[in-house]
Amino acid sequence: MKKEIVFEDFKNSGYDKKGITNYKLIDGSCGECGSKFEYSSVKKFLRNREFKHIEEWQRCSKCWLRFKTSENPEWIEKNRQAQLIAQNKPEQKRKNAEGVSKSWTKERKKKASTHLKKRWNNDDCFKKKALENLSWTQKNNDRFQQIMVKSIGSGGLKGKYNGIYYDSALELSFILWCENSNIRIKRYDEPPIKYIDENGIERLYFPDYIIKKDTIVEIKGEGLYYRKNYERNIRKIKKLKSLKRETLILFGSDKIIKKNYNRARRLHHANKEKENN
Repeated sequence: MKKEIVFEDFKNSGYDKKGITNYKLIDGSCGECGSKFEYSSVKKFLRNREFKHIEEWQRCSKCWLRFKTSENPEWIEKNRQAQLIAQNKPEQKRKNAEGVSKSWTKERKKKASTHLKKRWNNDDCFKKKALENLSWTQKNNDRFQQIMVKSIGSGGLKGKYNGIYYDSALELSFILWCENSNIRIKRYDEPPIKYIDENGIERLYFPDYIIKKDTIVEIKGEGLYYRKNYERNIRKIKKLKSLKRETLILFGSDKIIKKNYNRARRLHHANKEKENN
């Protein structure tokens, strides 16, 4: 059985690393939280003293762990870098996407949408904060582009081509057409356009692209335009046409889109295979 020794006696004594295996330090008082603790290893105590780790002499295990991790800037940075590497592995991204797809059901989407609409209409503080966040994203281009990609509609082929985000094969087709025609193009990065929907509610709308200097481009698939959210799409496009600037409205049947559509799909799937590998 190990001999017990009090912290203060041990600290002031002349013990060295030889012959200490039979001692167990007890009745230590943590210098941070004040709780009583036991040094499970006298060797650890001597090692700390040998390397002059004075700040570690009287810490319980919980305070010591916090001191070495969450309160250590160097550890925090290393941990952040390790998490980025782990989270961006293709297999981890795929696993996360599968989990979100399973949990984000239609019922849950509808419930969340209804809840946010109620808060927007009835909670002025929430509306003010949401508008402030939106204003901030306009000034932070990288963050704005991330939010734009996440807010884009579902069902399309989403990705990035030459630094430009696209939400469907139709949009990628248009990007390819602009590239072949030497037309400058970028994702719409200006403040949102306000319009009134079919229920009389004011909404915010982000068109798709800006080409040349300031021509706004909106791309719609025929089915989406005529069947899904028909009234709302009509109002969006009317609002766009009412602006005092050049606007280009393109549909899936347009020659510009059809010309590069098949190439756009092949290019998208080829890029996805490279990412997965």
